[in-house]
Amino acid sequence: MVEWEVLEISTKDAPSEHPEAASLDGLQADAERLQADFETSLGHLSEVRQRHTEVLVTAGMLPETGLAEVHPERALAWVVQGINGRMNPDGLTIPLLGANEEAIQLHVKHTEEATLVKLDIEDPEGPNLVREFPLPSEASGTLTADFSHGRLSLRW
Repeated sequence: MVEWEVLEISTKDAPSEHPEAASLDGLQADAERLQADFETSLGHLSEVRQRHTEVLVTAGMLPETGLAEVHPERALAWVVQGINGRMNPDGLTIPLLGANEEAIQLHVKHTEEATLVKLDIEDPEGPNLVREFPLPSEASGTLTADFSHGRLSLRW
């Protein structure tokens, strides 16, 4: 049986990443951008999706488990979204503002099917936050972790 290995987290003060928001200044924005903004700002639908996902995760299920087996990158996206993270082309970023570096533990497990990462955050006031998520196949050899400015970044 494959065991979990500790993934070291480096800490260096790097400039924080803040994506720039799209400008929607009246008629200066093109129609495609306005339509895309409208479609992504449907608050009631995103709230329903979020609540559905929360119920499934609380019940111990990944949303759309059958679909996650066919498209494992979606399972990663669900877990990252569930903890308010952000997917990047070469990795992911998870905000852990207020967490101490000592409270964060990362473990990695390489299996024949996938590379799994287990994030374990110690909470002195309650149960630990533990999330396991699959990584894309290209992440197996070059996985690195960095914790700076309250954000945990995994890169591959």
